[in-house]
Amino acid sequence: MYSAGGAILRADLRGVVEEAFLQSELFIGPKCCPPIPVQTEGGQYPVIQKNAGNLLRNEAKPIAAGSDYPRVLRAWTPDTYTCEEYGIEAVVPDKNARTIGRFFDLEARETVWGYRQVQIGHEIRVSNLLMTAATFSQVTAPITYTTTNLATFDVGLDVDTAKAAIQGRGENVDNLTLVMSYNNFVRIRASTKLQNRIRGTISTDAFLTLGTQAMADALQVKQVLIGRATYDGSAQGSAASSLSNIWPDTYMWLGTVVEPSGPDQYFNGSVAFTIFWEQDADIFQVESYRQERLRSTIIRARQNTAEKVVLAPAAELIVTGYG
Repeated sequence: MYSAGGAILRADLRGVVEEAFLQSELFIGPKCCPPIPVQTEGGQYPVIQKNAGNLLRNEAKPIAAGSDYPRVLRAWTPDTYTCEEYGIEAVVPDKNARTIGRFFDLEARETVWGYRQVQIGHEIRVSNLLMTAATFSQVTAPITYTTTNLATFDVGLDVDTAKAAIQGRGENVDNLTLVMSYNNFVRIRASTKLQNRIRGTISTDAFLTLGTQAMADALQVKQVLIGRATYDGSAQGSAASSLSNIWPDTYMWLGTVVEPSGPDQYFNGSVAFTIFWEQDADIFQVESYRQERLRSTIIRARQNTAEKVVLAPAAELIVTGYG
């Protein structure tokens, strides 16, 4: 593992951020774009496509006695990744640490805050990666997801239509993940047709308060992930914040997410990964060093990653018309 001159990994602070990371429900980037370690900062890997790879053709033919079997020759094309380092440092002056230490551990809090800012950057990159029409095919909801259409839009049918599009490209639709903004989640779970889809099997209540698991069961997907995180777009030192939702309301994303067990798992069917250069940093890393000139400890949070789509046909965007 990389160790800069004077910078040390902080196991004590790492414990703080790991607890925050595991308990955080705001950030779904690592859940829909799972981390996968690599040995080099940049590299090349093969992509075996259905056509050039002859993956789904009906080539198995009847064989006459003494005859040759038909043969298949598979081809692939190369793709590349390049990891990039992202990070932030916080200055913890000794005086401040002693003064505020009566209330809380300033180093620990700066670690959590810096770690969160690195998470925000990753979340934004994953959202931009998945919620783009330039990468994925789209189906458009015939009835837009507006408050006036709560009784008529049908998220179940829209998800089924997206599944059919994915299945039509030869991909498995048994364990799909549905990703949506919090605004879409709030509106969808109040929609009449989704309520009716669930009511007959679990409840006779006039109105159901649906969680993500009930929604996933009703839509027959593996999981529903809700993007709740916001970020401040204002410049540092601005008098007022400028908060925006990271995940857009324009689309929902439906695709295959499979947790990898190693670098050889590019072909496990998952749509996208967070590739991280493990020789330089963990997926999220915390370290510190002293700056005696300032009589301060510097807390650094960072990562070295490339967010990459490797199997676009296994996903579909649903255009919601949210408004």
